[in-house]
This record gives sequence, structure tokens and C-alpha cells, in this order.
Amino acid sequence: MQSANMKFAIDDGSTNVKISWIEKGLVRSVTSPNSFRKDWKSAALLSDRKVFNYQIGATKYTYDATSDKALSTTHVAFQYDDLNLLSVHHALLQTGVQPGPVSILVTLPITEYYKADDCQKNEENIARKKANLMRDISLNKGELFEIVDVEVLPESLPAVLTTLMDSGVNEFTKSLVIDCGGTTLDMGVIVGEFDDVSAVYGNAEIGVSMVTNAARKALAAADSDASYLVANELIKRRQDRNFVNEVINDLSKVDWVLERIEDKISELGAAVAYEAKTFTRNPNRIYLVGGGAMLIETAIRAAYPTLGDKIVLVQEPQEALSREICCYHAAEPAEAV
Repeated sequence: MQSANMKFAIDDGSTNVKISWIEKGLVRSVTSPNSFRKDWKSAALLSDRKVFNYQIGATKYTYDATSDKALSTTHVAFQYDDLNLLSVHHALLQTGVQPGPVSILVTLPITEYYKADDCQKNEENIARKKANLMRDISLNKGELFEIVDVEVLPESLPAVLTTLMDSGVNEFTKSLVIDCGGTTLDMGVIVGEFDDVSAVYGNAEIGVSMVTNAARKALAAADSDASYLVANELIKRRQDRNFVNEVINDLSKVDWVLERIEDKISELGAAVAYEAKTFTRNPNRIYLVGGGAMLIETAIRAAYPTLGDKIVLVQEPQEALSREICCYHAAEPAEAV
């Protein structure tokens, strides 16, 4: 049984939950994809893989990586519903840590964490998020972690803390952080080494889900109905022809499906670049974080050609936020691995 003082830093995004924790002085991290459907499933006869059947109230859910009936999580309401509660508990179980009472630090998109009119904390949304994650949930034939405390932080900006500190910026440097996630685009302008946050911006209509939805539609047209998880995996591994041919049943439409994906990636990049230029015209540096960072990198470099290597794709951009939150809130210095 773990101490109630143990903390997990959780970037509970709509597509994946990124979770980090301190173990033997080191920062450990796990990325847990979200793919849940209603009702339970039974274990495969020839497999020892664990089945995760959950229940919240009277509703039964199961983790199902490939089902085309997987429930959509790519909407802001995800932050306060059953699927968010499921995804956080499921991610905790992927850490390999013995379940027990824990404190968790979770995140909200900038558009949800701050009020649009005065940039102050949206205490109502923060309270909703906490209350949602304190609800009862059970795992059939299994033990869950007991969440005893929830702290809510804003997304995006903390993800670049270490990278920014190591960049040698001065007190006048204006750094733009672009976080392209599954559902939302968050941006912020940091002055110096986090001396000040001069502006924040969020758009809940722009995210990797634009590409995911296009990929699922194209797959369906190629007789290959797929879950959101499989569609996202195809996007990541679209250069791997063997994987592509396994996922797409109608091989005559392979190139067509890949073209649809590339077109949507270009559209996403153009949309993010436009929003960035509108938000702040001439930053000194740009840092790209989030699950969509690699998809938009080319477009951002094209939009800011004079910045060159001052445009930085943060190392392991999808896990960056949870790792930085973990390090920042750790009781003692920890070495990331």
C-alpha cells in the first residue's frame, strides 16, 4: 500500500493521458491512450492480457483499443465526464504502482482554466474538474487507486520550464508556447525565464482531432472502420507501409487514405500558424509542445522563417507537461529518465 503523500502528475488530454511520478528519485512517465466503449467484454481464451471492465453508477464501460464503437473524447466536455474519470484511473493502473491512496495533479485547457473576459481562474470549472475525479468508480475483478486529493493546473506553459531555463534567454526575450493537443490549441507568451506570462490564448475548435476524424472517415470509406486510437496510430505511423497495409482493408485506397490524412495535417498546420500570427506577430522564440507538435512543426517553421533554430520542438512533446509538473511539484530534486 502506497503512502497517501504519493503524487502523480497527470496531463489528462482527450486523446491520451500522460502521467509522471517519482520512483526511487527518478521521474517515470507513461502515456495511456483513451479508448473506451460501453458495456463489458470477456477475456480472450488464449491470452493473459488483463481486461479492464469499469462501472460508474449504473453504467458499465470497458477499455477497447480497436472497437469502432469507442466513445468520442475529443470535445471539451470530456474534462468533466465519465470518460475523463475512466481515463485517469486507467492511466494510474498502467504505471505498475501498487494501488493505494494518492494525490493527483491534473490539467485543464487554457480556455477552461481561465475566464475569457479577464484572464482570471475559472473557479467553477476547476471545482467541476475536482468533483468529477473524486466520484466513485469500480473495476471488476480488480483494485483501483483511491484519489484523496485533486489539484488542477493550466495546460501548456509549464511544459517548457526546463527547456526555457536551459536556453540562455534574457529578461526581455518573448517566447511563444504553442500546445497543439487532441481537442484544443493553447498558446501563451512567456517573458524571460518565466518572469512574466504576458498573454494566453486558447481555441477549442483546433486540434489533432481534425486529422483523426478525417482519418476515421477515410478508413470507413476503405472498408476499415476503426477506433480513434487506431486512427491516431495510423497518423503517427503513416510512413510505415507494412502497418498501413494491415490497417487498411481496401488496398486500392491506401494512397487515397494517406492523401486525405496529409491534406488534413496541412490544414491543421495552416490553422495553427494563422492563429499564432494573429495572437502574437513577432516572438523571439517558439516552443512546440503537445501531441500534435510534430504535425504542425513544418507549418510553423514556414510561418516564421527568420527564427531558424529558435523554433524548438520540445523533447518528447506529448509527455513534456506531465514531466515538468512532476519535477516542479516533487519534494526533492529528481533526475528525468
